[in-house]
This record gives sequence, structure tokens and C-alpha cells, in this order.
Amino acid sequence: MELTTHHDLRIAVLDAADVASGAALKRISDADLLRIVDPTPEHYAELTPHGFIFKPQWLFWTRPVYPTLDAYVDALQPRMRKSTRHAIRQTESGHRLEVEEAIDPARLDTWFALYKRHIGTLPRGTLYAAEDLEWFRTHPEQVVGIYLYSGDRMVAGLLCMKVPRHNMLRMTYYACDPSHPDHGTTRFMYVQVGVVAAELGYEILSAGADPNFYGHDVATGLYLLKRRLGFRADPLWRYETDDPPVLEKVLSLDRCEDPSFCVGYGDYDVRQAPLTGYIMSRDPGPATEPFHAPMLASVVPYHLSDR
Repeated sequence: MELTTHHDLRIAVLDAADVASGAALKRISDADLLRIVDPTPEHYAELTPHGFIFKPQWLFWTRPVYPTLDAYVDALQPRMRKSTRHAIRQTESGHRLEVEEAIDPARLDTWFALYKRHIGTLPRGTLYAAEDLEWFRTHPEQVVGIYLYSGDRMVAGLLCMKVPRHNMLRMTYYACDPSHPDHGTTRFMYVQVGVVAAELGYEILSAGADPNFYGHDVATGLYLLKRRLGFRADPLWRYETDDPPVLEKVLSLDRCEDPSFCVGYGDYDVRQAPLTGYIMSRDPGPATEPFHAPMLASVVPYHLSDR
């Protein structure tokens, strides 16, 4: 067993010997979460009855590209349609959108300064974009920049990667000025990137990849927003790379949102298994309706008090 810390979340990573010794069925002190990477069918059969969730580690969000903005907004649910049109009207007034089909290094520096301010306001903010900054500089033709200005000041920016093999435009990093009044700015940018994708001839728009645990690194609200905006979440391996499944058991939400949320496989055969949503909470009775989505066969509560 290896006890690791991701930000403030304490994760006990177990191996086959730990499962054989029964350690997986004990409450390990100081651990918020138990994890077994790439478990065997025997591990799956033994541990899922004891509160372990079999799941992908990452989710990848996609939606079709609609030919026009109105066609996309009309496809949303009525309440989301109304609030999205309101966000568009609010943000269009007094702002200017600029698009670069190949990013400019000087503008990239301006965006990264904005990104650092944005990340600095997040409870567990990490400058993930810093790892890709040099690649962006050396491959500008593979990155689309979408920037929102108030006068001469950049107040929001979205970097997107071109993925020709899937005829896809993929959102990678977003930033919004924390001092700028947000009257739907983020919603506006998520909508406008679809317009840009259509203009550039892409068939698929991706809202990027998220760690499959909403409530810690990424907010539960991010899952809800992407779902409401018509995106579908699939295991990352269906699009990008290997993503070995894990068995995970949440022991504590002390450092997480309550409720938190994840997506799991309904069977060991990950290529055929239906996807299930799990709402993790300390108390019974969390509302499941907001989490339902077309890609999920069901949404079930996962009460820590029962585990």
C-alpha cells in the first residue's frame, strides 16, 4: 500500500497483496479514498459489493458541432436555452470577441497572465497550462485562441487544440479575469467556441477531459454545466489514450464537496458496460435528477454512512 496526497486529498493506493490480506476491507487511517488501479475480475467481484466503484479515471466531453448558433441553442433544454440566450446578450454588450486560428506568442503571454490570476482564486488551483506553454509556443498553428475583451483588456480567453484525426476542436484551458463582473461570461465562451468550430469546419467539439471525481479538483457544478450545455461524457480511452480503470472507495468527504459525483462502469467489461452516475454524500436523500444524462443508464446515491 502507498499513501499519497493529491492537494489535500489522501489516497491509499492498494495492490493485489493488500486485497489478498483483506486491507481493502478495512478503514485505513488518514485515507479519504482507497484506489486499486487496473483491477482483475476477481478484485471486481470481491470488492464492488463493499462500496468500491469501478470507474474510468478520466472523462472526455464531446458534442456535435451545430451549423449555427441558433441551431445549437434551440437544441438545449428550455430553461438552459433561456439562460444561455440571456448570457449571450449580457456578454455581447460592451465586449469584443477575437479569434486566432494560430495563436500569437505575445497574446499567449497576456492570456497566461490572466490564467494565473484565474487559477489563483480557485481553492485547489493548479497551473496545469504551464506544462504545455512551451508546446503552444512551438506549435502555434495547432492551437486556436478565442479571447474576450472589454476595451483593450482581455477578460476571458480559451485555448483550443485542433484534433484532425477526429475532425474535432478540443477546449484545453480557460481563464476569466476574477475582477471582471461575470454576467454569463463563461457560458458565453462555451457557446462561442461552438460557433468557431463550425466556421473552421469541425464536426465535433470537445469540452476537454476532467478527472472522474467531481467535488475535489473539479467542482460538481462543472459536470452539471457541461451536461446542461449538451456535452456527453465518455471514458477518455475512447478518444485519446489508455486510461486503465480503477476500483475506488470514498471514505470521507471532509476535503470534498458534499455531494460529490463520479461516473462508473456497470460491469467489468468496460467496452460493453453501461455507465452509471454515483452521487456521494454523507446523508441519504441527495437529489439525483440534476445529474441524469443521456450517456448514463442510471444515477444512484452512494451514502458514506452505509459503507
